[in-house]
Amino acid sequence: MKVGAVVVAYHRPDALAPLLGQLLDERAHVVVVNVEDDERVAKVAADAGVLAAPLPNRGYAAAVNHGASLVPDDAEVVVFMNDDLRLRRDALRRLTEAIERGADVALPRVVDEAGSADGTLLPLPTPGRILLEWALLPDRRPRRVPSGAARRVEKWRPVDVPGRVQAGTAALVAVRREVLAGVPLDETYFMYWEELDWFWRLHQRGADVRLAPGAAVEHHGGRDDVRPEKAELLARNAVRCVRRTQGWLSAAAVWPIVIAWQLRLWLVDRSRPSGRDRLAARRAGVRAALSAWRELT
Repeated sequence: MKVGAVVVAYHRPDALAPLLGQLLDERAHVVVVNVEDDERVAKVAADAGVLAAPLPNRGYAAAVNHGASLVPDDAEVVVFMNDDLRLRRDALRRLTEAIERGADVALPRVVDEAGSADGTLLPLPTPGRILLEWALLPDRRPRRVPSGAARRVEKWRPVDVPGRVQAGTAALVAVRREVLAGVPLDETYFMYWEELDWFWRLHQRGADVRLAPGAAVEHHGGRDDVRPEKAELLARNAVRCVRRTQGWLSAAAVWPIVIAWQLRLWLVDRSRPSGRDRLAARRAGVRAALSAWRELT
């Protein structure tokens, strides 16, 4: 199967250059969406001999959808991704093989720079799951939790076993071209939660989403990136996502849960030597959660 790779590039030319080399080594047709038309990004793409398509900053979903529209017609698989990744050997080939075996969407195992699992899997965004997996439970599985219990928590599930999953990070996603054309990413979020909106809609259509752990990528951003702007979007868009996918009543139920989630993050970081910037981000998240009632209308 022919692969079209869409890289959403945002002012990180030094990270982009090695990623493009890896994609070209795997014989993908690469499209770089050059957000805000960065001259340095354009030069890196030109040096690699790939298309760089400038686009105003309308968010991750808009960049993915635009890039997918530029992939050649004979590409049967679209792989969209951030620009701060490193691919482990044969990652694209293994993802493509999962789709050849019948998957509509294939997800790689995502690790951090130290090789630890880094938020590969996520649950679908129901109020109950947001309460459990965002507001109550820590991101990383405590050692005292038995493996059987951990498998019932999506974000704690082992990521070394292939199989059907609900949803995952959008750091890198492989999808059948016709599936993405039929269910594009929702561009109203700007950033964060658009992937869970997308996985929800795929689930409603019976799409087969598979984890392909043999395909591994290093994500050099991830959960340790804590900024006020990101915290605000995460809090607000959680309510927006539930409102758009499940309706007003579910969104009303999830609103206090999102407030509790942001308060927990603030209290945890307040008890640590986290620094002013991290605490400022947590305060921004709490304020955004409190004001997210506007998403209910």
